[in-house]
Parts: sequence; structure tokens; C-alpha cells
Amino acid sequence: MIKHRSILLLVLMTSIHFSAATSGAPTQLPALPETLNLNVIRAIPAQHDGRWPPVDTVARDLVDSVTGTEFLRGHDPVLILLAMTFDAPSWRNAPIITINNAELRQELQLSPTRTAFSYTELTSHRPLRGLVDKLSQMPEGQKPNPLQKKVSDIHGRLLSLQSIFLGRSFAFIPDAKDPLGAWKIIPAVTIASRGSTDPVVRSWSTVSDAFMAHDSDAFMVASRDFASLLATLPTAYRPSEQRIATELRYNRINPFRSAWKIMILATVLSLASTRVRRKWFDLIAAVGLICGFAMLSYGLWMRWEVAGRIPASNMFESLLFLSWGMGAFAIVAMFIIPHRIVPLTASFMGAVALMLADLLPMNHFIRPIAPVLLDTVWMSIHVPIIMISYSVLALGVLIAHAQLVTMAVAPARKQLSQTIDSLHYWYIHVGSMLLLAGIVTGSMWAASSWGRYWGWDPKEVWSLVALLGYLTILHVRIDQERVPRWAYAVGIVLFACLLVIILIKLAPLTSGKVLSLMAATVVMALFIFGRGPFATALKSVLAFWLIIMTYVGVNYVLGIGLHSYGFGTGAVVRYMFRIGGINLALVGLCCIVYWIRRRRTGTALMATAASS
Repeated sequence: MIKHRSILLLVLMTSIHFSAATSGAPTQLPALPETLNLNVIRAIPAQHDGRWPPVDTVARDLVDSVTGTEFLRGHDPVLILLAMTFDAPSWRNAPIITINNAELRQELQLSPTRTAFSYTELTSHRPLRGLVDKLSQMPEGQKPNPLQKKVSDIHGRLLSLQSIFLGRSFAFIPDAKDPLGAWKIIPAVTIASRGSTDPVVRSWSTVSDAFMAHDSDAFMVASRDFASLLATLPTAYRPSEQRIATELRYNRINPFRSAWKIMILATVLSLASTRVRRKWFDLIAAVGLICGFAMLSYGLWMRWEVAGRIPASNMFESLLFLSWGMGAFAIVAMFIIPHRIVPLTASFMGAVALMLADLLPMNHFIRPIAPVLLDTVWMSIHVPIIMISYSVLALGVLIAHAQLVTMAVAPARKQLSQTIDSLHYWYIHVGSMLLLAGIVTGSMWAASSWGRYWGWDPKEVWSLVALLGYLTILHVRIDQERVPRWAYAVGIVLFACLLVIILIKLAPLTSGKVLSLMAATVVMALFIFGRGPFATALKSVLAFWLIIMTYVGVNYVLGIGLHSYGFGTGAVVRYMFRIGGINLALVGLCCIVYWIRRRRTGTALMATAASS
């Protein structure tokens, strides 16, 4: 959201200065020197977003933030960023800002048939400028509506583009005294800069001239001279060549995308192994999982080396650990439970977690984190434990779905159902213990950071609710155990007392609150009174949605609490509700089919008994 009117005025002044009426809307990008060797420039370190990454990372981040993709129409992001910097007049009229939402284009009175617009078009567009002006006048703390959020996003892109056009993308010149000091930028290349007495400015101008002339040889020489000159500047801090090389390699190979592709192959092999039923083929499927896990581990190691911290500070990184935990647990479990379901479920769920991280609109760039997260070792202890617990329980919920489908569609396969039930119980048991350990280590982290072990923060509350849900499943799973009536009476009394306390807190009651309480009561009754393998699997599915609420809902739906390191915005909520609806439909269908089959079986047994 725009807080200062000066930012708005800066954009408007720039738009007035540079906007020129163009006949028609351009559809092509300005000419690019595709033959240039960018490897020298790509590896030069610069200060960006609180870090010192190579230009390659800076370019990927800026181009993605402006255009919505790192590789604009397949072009190298370094090439695109240099072109925007050196040839700003041409790029002001290039259609590189995409607005795919038709309703938003209609609201902004933009062309309904186009999705890409230029900087000049948008900065001189009166309806958009009016909405931006209203944003700047919003009271402090007021939440923007969906339209205002989208307008703010567009305005942020325009600000980023303006900064690029003014030559503010590259902070190359280090601070000579303060390791954390701000690095200086090189001003935009002008006629005056070519005759500057500053050798760095002159060298950068030479790079610009060679770039604009599309001269490959001159550009290579100018790039090397410029990099050598920067290396001789006095500095209090400069990232090591090894770290820069690691980040370049991390950007180049995209390890997490490679990992989920390998895991998809492992899933296919594991699924085929259930038909082939040969030990040598099982070994091939297990090797596929191990290879995907190794690539994922390598990517996490590189990200850890580049960031200088454990990669577990946001939703993207936590999804990486979620997949890693599934792979690690499955590899260990294969030695304890040599069953084909183990690598199959781990490969599939690991691939799904990585695909969500890679394909959903999440910010995957390495960002600095709050000092409170670095001042204690508990982050490196709590996050892996809690994410591995989520991983094991995610594998358990996949097995629970398999149990529901098996008992509904193939009730005659009792041996398979019993095997799945035993494996499911083992997964829940291990996952619940890890979840408890995660909550305990989280409370230690809270005491270290905030001076208290438990503060009823939304994340803490929902993690406790999820743990209680799984503990309930474990405690009432045994069918043969007869619960005395007095235990039910005590439970009803305790529930009534809890309900009274909740009703007081929720006053005044609304229809929505009443429906929520009724739904919660039905679910609790199911958790307590539901018996048998089918009921256990159904409860496991519901309990995992408590995990999803803890992991995703608190951050993206509630958006409150102290655990701000996981917050995010975007289409995640929509995807969560869509997946939830599909999952509810599948589970409901299994319940209906299972109930019909049970009823028919019971009727047939009664008829047989009557005839005999």
C-alpha cells in the first residue's frame, strides 16, 4: 500500500516527462543483442534486498517482479535488465506489464482484448492514476480491498520499472568502512558520464556503449575491465567467490524443479512395481526416490550456503522441507517396513509438495529474515522437526485416502485393507510424536524470542488443536476395547462446560457462529464415537485439515499472530478451498459407497440368517 504521497508524485512526474502519445499499442520487444556473452556481468556481486547476490539473481528478481516471469518471452533476465537500463526510452513503450484479470482491466478501463501494457500507457492512464491517488490517501492501518491490492501491485511494478530506467538497479560500489553499509549505485549512463573523472562510471559507460552497439568482442572486454575495476575498490565486505559461484549454480540448475520431475518418475516406477512384483523392480523404484531426495537435499544445501541460514523462513522454503521430510522418512521406513506403498506414497507426496512450491505464485527468492529468527538455535531445531511431522502425517493422510477407497470400492480385499490400516496407524503414531516434539521445541523458541513459552497465538492454538485431534484418533482406535458409560458421562459434562465457556467468548452469537459450533460438535462426536478402520481413516483426513489450517490457514486466511515469518498473499487461499472442495467430494463419495455396501451386506446377512 502507498503510504507517502511523494512516491506517487515521483511516478506522475516521470510519466509526464516521458509519456509520448504512441500510435497503436506495441506488441514486440525492442531489439536485443542476443549474441553477447553475459557470464562476466552475471557473476558481479551487487547489494540487493539486504543481500549481496550476483547480478544474475538481481536480474531474475527484478524482471520477475515487473513482468511476472524471470524469462520474459524466453530471454535471459540479465539481458533484459541491461537492456532496460541502457535503452530506457525504448523499453518505456514495451508491453511488459501483464494484467491477465479481465475484470481488473474493465475496472481500470483498459483494453479488454490485451493483457500486456507498457510503462508509458499505465503511468499516463487517468483511471489508474486516480485509484493510486486514493490509495495514497487511505488511513494508516486500513486494509485494502481486492481491487486496491491489485492496483497497489501494478503501482509497485511501475515503481520498480522507474527505478530500473533511472539506473538504480545495480548497487556495485561497496562501502569501504561499514560491512553492513549501503552500496552505491552507478548513475544512469548519459553523455556527461562518458567523460566522467570517475573510472567506474567511465567503465560502466563503455559497457553500455558496447551493449547498445551489439558488439560482442567489445562487450566482453568492457565487462572484464569493469569487473576487474570493481574488484580493486576498497570494501569492508564482499561475498566470497565460492558463495557467488554456488548461487549461480543454484540459479542455473533449478534443483527443486529437477527434484519433483525425478520424483514423478519415481512415482510411476513405484506404481508399476505394484504390478510387476519383483524385488529388482522395487529396487529401481526406491533408487528413483533416493535420486529425487538427493537432488532436493543438494538444492537445500545450496540455498542454505547462499542464505547463510537454514532455508525455513517462509512458505516456499517450508514446502521444500515438507518434501524433504517425506523423502527422509520413507527412506528410513523402507528398512523397517519393506512394503511397496512406502516409496509410492513418499514419491507422490514429495513431488506434489515441490510442484506446489514451484508452480504456485510464491516468492521463491532468498530474502533476509528478521533478526529474532537468527538470534537463537531453536529455529534450526524446531522447523525441521515440525516439518518432518507434517511430512509423516501427510503421508498418513494419503494412506488414509487409500484406505477409504479400498474399503468403499473393494471391500473383499480385506488383507490389503488390514495392511494399509497397520501402516496408517504407524504413520500417525510417529507423526503425532514428532508433532508433539515440534510444539515443545516451538515453545522453547517462543521463550527464547518473546520471553514466554505459550501465549495462545493463533498458530500455537491450531497446532494444539491438531495434536489433540491425532491423539484422539490414537486413543479410540481399538475396536475391542469397551469404554465404560461413566467415561462418556464425564466427557459430556466436560464438553458442556467447554461449550459454555466458548459461548460466552463468542457473544453475541450469529448464524455463522452457531453453524460453526454445530459443525465442530459433529466432528468431535465423530472423533470420539467413530470406530473401525474406515472411521479411523476418515478421522485422519479431517485431522490433517487441522494441520493445513495450522500450516496455511493461519497465515493466509487469518493473517494474524506473531508467526509472521510464514505470511504471504496471492492465490493460495483459492487453491486451498478448491482442493478442500475436491477432497470433501471424494471423501463424501467414499462414505456413501461404503455405507450403501455395508447396508446391502447387512441386509443380505439378515436374509441368509432368516432363511436358515
